[in-house]
Amino acid sequence: MFLIYLSLIKRINKMSPFITKKHLLVIALFLLFFIPQDLYSQGPPPWAPAHGYRAKTKHIYFPDQNFYYDIEKKVYLYLSNGSWSVSVSIPSSLGNINLTNARKVELEIGGHTPYQYNDKHIIAYKKPKKEKKEKKGKGDKH
Repeated sequence: MFLIYLSLIKRINKMSPFITKKHLLVIALFLLFFIPQDLYSQGPPPWAPAHGYRAKTKHIYFPDQNFYYDIEKKVYLYLSNGSWSVSVSIPSSLGNINLTNARKVELEIGGHTPYQYNDKHIIAYKKPKKEKKEKKGKGDKH
């Protein structure tokens, strides 16, 4: 990154004789310290699986809300009025979801249409049932 700044300084220096080396130094320092370096890093969202999983995982399925996240395209796939829609942000129709705490399933489906298997995903990843505790009545003496 610093080499880019140096080459930029050399080009500016050749173009304008009125810019002094002090001006160039101030510009270079400004660019170096005030432009965020993570601006160029385009990793997956923080709630996505760790780096070791990402090589095989193509989509994240959120079974409780029934929508997908495409890791490669960085888009959400959700059902809207009977057809699947794509959005770069979580649709408001899904409400305020905390994706870090939401139940998610990593899918290794090729292609960009994991929803073609949605019927199978709904059955395979349905919400686990909570076991009911047996209540003892007054007459029970077990």
